[in-house]
Amino acid sequence: MTARIAFYAPLKPPDHPIPSGDREIARLMMAALRRAGYDVELSSRFISYQKRPSSEIFAQRRAEGEAAAAAILARLRSLDPTRRPRLWFTYHPYCKAPDWLGPRISKALDIPYVTAEACRTRQDSDADWAQGRNSVRSAIRHATVNFCLKPSDRAYLTEILPSLGRVRTLAPFLDLDALPPRNASSTEGPVPTIVAAGMMRPGKKEACFLILADALKRIEQLPWRLVLIGDGPARPRIEAAFSSFSAERLEWTGALSHDDVIAAFDRADLLAWPGYREPIGMVYLEAAARGLPVAAFSSLGVPLVVEDGTTGLLTPEGDIGAYAQALHRLVSDSDLRRRLGAAGRDFVREKHDIRTASETMRTAIDPFLVHSRPEGTCAN
Repeated sequence: MTARIAFYAPLKPPDHPIPSGDREIARLMMAALRRAGYDVELSSRFISYQKRPSSEIFAQRRAEGEAAAAAILARLRSLDPTRRPRLWFTYHPYCKAPDWLGPRISKALDIPYVTAEACRTRQDSDADWAQGRNSVRSAIRHATVNFCLKPSDRAYLTEILPSLGRVRTLAPFLDLDALPPRNASSTEGPVPTIVAAGMMRPGKKEACFLILADALKRIEQLPWRLVLIGDGPARPRIEAAFSSFSAERLEWTGALSHDDVIAAFDRADLLAWPGYREPIGMVYLEAAARGLPVAAFSSLGVPLVVEDGTTGLLTPEGDIGAYAQALHRLVSDSDLRRRLGAAGRDFVREKHDIRTASETMRTAIDPFLVHSRPEGTCAN
């Protein structure tokens, strides 16, 4: 019988209406588990996230989470034991979005508990997020397996676990088979098309757009056009940052569906997204999968998904002059764009495809499912 897995993402469920990298990775995690042969069910849409540190909000979220856990547990116990999950999988528990469900339910049902991308926030002070951090640390210690997507998370886990025997490296990945077919009519035009895609919200995303505007002003003498994908509350400020460019050079698409973003990539010649303080950046893998070279900062997790000089050009974080030079090279050199773009497609297919991820998951999880059984059943 196919093993059932209960899936949960405390920051944002995979069917949340607002697009984001977290939502996309959650969807990919579920798809990879299904490809590995498991029956995966989204167990809850409860969001534990709190934007600002507050003991009062923390207590409220915790109470809500515990109530949600109790309701889920009651529902699962009402099922025939063979229909209950044999493992709980939580994606991205961190200080701002602790997992109040998985540890409690997995302990009550006596099933393995697994995390992926458990990490800490780098915002504010350690004291500000101490309550959330302690909760996540407790969950990590409870976990049978912790999948780690980037080196900074692995370093965090070394602070918590006595050994890394329960840690498995899982490279960020795409489901290439799920991407829409490439638009065969897309060809390189006489003027290179740059594409930038991100939510237009205050903070790191807005900073990326403003950095891009600054860098493009330094290569304004070159022929290029820019497609800006995204929308949000910071859009007026972002539009102001690009206001010195002629309207003919800019195309503002607003928010697009995932498939339409991919179609826009097919019509472009390069992706320019600085990736300021970017933990991973799935947009880089999606661009590479469509043969787009990338210009980005060498920031946090970006080098995991962009190989400098092979699939794109990376520059020191915050060095806008160096970033402008990278854009200059890519805009000016069509041969370089084609070489990096071709390498990007190979890079994603060989190192970041869902097939590899699902096998990594299956190899790590299967041994624990052999010894687990639904609460209330008898061992053979």
